[in-house]
Amino acid sequence: MPEPSLSPMPGPVLAIDNLTVAYRAASSRRLALDNVSLALQPSEILGIVGESGCGKSTLGMTILRLLPANGHVTAGTISLQGHGDLAQLSREKMRSVRGREIAVIFQDPTTSLNPRLSIGTQMLQVQRAHAADAAPGSGSAKTLRDNAVGKLTEVGLPNAARAFERYPHEFSGGMRQRVMIAMALLFEPKVIIADEATSALDVTLEAQVLELLLRLRETHGTSLLFISHDLGVVSQLCDRVAVMYAGRVVEEIPGEAVLATPRHPYTQALQAAVPNRRSRGQRLAAIGGSVPDMTEPAQACSFAPRCINAMAICAESAPELYPYDSGSVRCFVYSPSAGEQWSQLPSTEDWRRREVEAVPSRSVTQVEPSDQPLLEVRELMVHFGGGGHRWRPGRARPPVRAVDGVSLSLSRSHILGIVGESGSGKTTLGEAVVKLLSPTSGSIMFAGRDVTHMSARETFEFRRRAQMIFQNPYSSLSPRMQVGSQLTEPYKIHKLPQAQRRSVEELLAAVDLHSALRSAYPGQLSGGQARRVGIARALALEPDLVVADEPTAGLDASAAASTMNLLTDLRARMGLTVVLISHNLSLVTTSADEVCVMYFGQVVEHGDTATVTANPAHPYTKALLALAPDPERSSRLERRRLLMPGEIPSPDDPPTGCRFHPRCTYSQEICSRVAPVLMPVEDGADAHLAACHFAKEVRAGMLPEELRPAASQLGSTSAW
Repeated sequence: MPEPSLSPMPGPVLAIDNLTVAYRAASSRRLALDNVSLALQPSEILGIVGESGCGKSTLGMTILRLLPANGHVTAGTISLQGHGDLAQLSREKMRSVRGREIAVIFQDPTTSLNPRLSIGTQMLQVQRAHAADAAPGSGSAKTLRDNAVGKLTEVGLPNAARAFERYPHEFSGGMRQRVMIAMALLFEPKVIIADEATSALDVTLEAQVLELLLRLRETHGTSLLFISHDLGVVSQLCDRVAVMYAGRVVEEIPGEAVLATPRHPYTQALQAAVPNRRSRGQRLAAIGGSVPDMTEPAQACSFAPRCINAMAICAESAPELYPYDSGSVRCFVYSPSAGEQWSQLPSTEDWRRREVEAVPSRSVTQVEPSDQPLLEVRELMVHFGGGGHRWRPGRARPPVRAVDGVSLSLSRSHILGIVGESGSGKTTLGEAVVKLLSPTSGSIMFAGRDVTHMSARETFEFRRRAQMIFQNPYSSLSPRMQVGSQLTEPYKIHKLPQAQRRSVEELLAAVDLHSALRSAYPGQLSGGQARRVGIARALALEPDLVVADEPTAGLDASAAASTMNLLTDLRARMGLTVVLISHNLSLVTTSADEVCVMYFGQVVEHGDTATVTANPAHPYTKALLALAPDPERSSRLERRRLLMPGEIPSPDDPPTGCRFHPRCTYSQEICSRVAPVLMPVEDGADAHLAACHFAKEVRAGMLPEELRPAASQLGSTSAW
């Protein structure tokens, strides 16, 4: 981790001591935090990690005193340097502290920014809200504007003065998150709480935001409490990591060790679920069961019912936090008196081994993949807009080329992974395949029939055979219908006879959900459960093809691993053909047979998974692979040179030549003039295609600095 440039002050800037928080309803009580103690040092980044329901966000909201009305601190203190216990401050004083000395970056910038006000107006409002606490003469309009523009510049927004005047909808997701960081920095606070600040971003923007947070820590010496469900992210960013489970801290560990040498079985299970370079093509370990709802302080190990290393003592009493050389762990294995019950220390391999051994029982009926193509896409184009401007007649606008000449073929019972950043055209391609969008040109052949020229009746029949799993499970499920009714609704729409219908219990069992959930409403489901209900509904009609759009977005590592394993199992048991859309190449490669990498509406690389991941031939693919979490910190740092700056350019103004060249570390003069064609990387071999002038050199492992001297000696473009 980079060392902060400011000299640290003595003592923690934020101290949490024996904090207990409960939520009360009319007839129930839920313990969200149970005797939590943490200390955040000056200029330190402390990660808080765990599954959904572990108490991470409750901890952040408690520090800010933003708990809902039914949330109460029942014990403990939260002390901020210079202010003592925050619970003892008046509302007015806490309002002054919140924003000036403790700032927050929320998960979704879209819901945190007012769509009706410009970015500048909102930043001025924040500063004026604290005008009474400002120094005399520092509240002039020019001073406030200069401060806001300066912070927008500092977080890397191009033309910050222009950005100050723009509205939230005019920014991409990554830029909106940068605006939120700039707002948090307006008063250069002592502490910033980042609550899932990167979970809504694709992997390249996530990497850039992490680099930005590191740079801001160096510049301002700000302490950061980084809340996340992603073990890979916190391992790259944080100095220390506190792993939470069921409202308690179960392990404190250095950030660089959280993927390399975790000690608690829960941390080890989370690590086994993180995809990396070594896990490609393998099943990811998932934790069975779910986080328990605690009503009283733990009387036993809360993780014991899900732990594969549990002994009798784990169910009899609660372990303490046992210290070791660089951290502490809440597990009897490390107790001086009880540790002798274990013949060897738990390890991450225990969880991986368990997953491998469980495969045969899950895949009793195997369907052999077929080489016969089920789906064939030829020169598909989906363009939006274009033509004359409503307000400026006669002035033509170029269309947005969301999908621009994509061709691919998918065999039966195979999984095709489509990977790329937000805005690369992945979802548009998936929606066109299942006929939710009409293509501008090109053809889509499904089982030998042209999807683009089907009649209304043929389209209705096609819907039975091709289903889509949408990215947001909650928005695709009716909040007013019980799960059981939503699962059987497709049968009513298609008027299937009773003999062809499967029971709700069978559909839930197919996705490893308990039958008791049939009477639940979507709002009562966790993110992973809602995702599985969406998959079960898509499978109700026993389709031949399923398009899964970001099926793991927003899920913690264990739930994401479980979802990916489920798709693999369904392919094996039912012969399902899957188009798997994701921004995370490392996650996709654990399940996909072949990978298609998209950028700016075009396919830039396509091939079988093993070939593409072992020897990528396009710089974009190489950069996406470089973002995979790695237990070895030195490997992560070495691969940073491949990260491409910036975001996908505006679709209204595509770059000339190769569309990736403005961000490419391998870019040469030819790249800005001549668009490369998707073609075989090796002569006579069609299994691996790439659209790059230097595909062979990239595949051979040449680095950008090795390529430039060779390119400069050519003198002409004919050799390429």
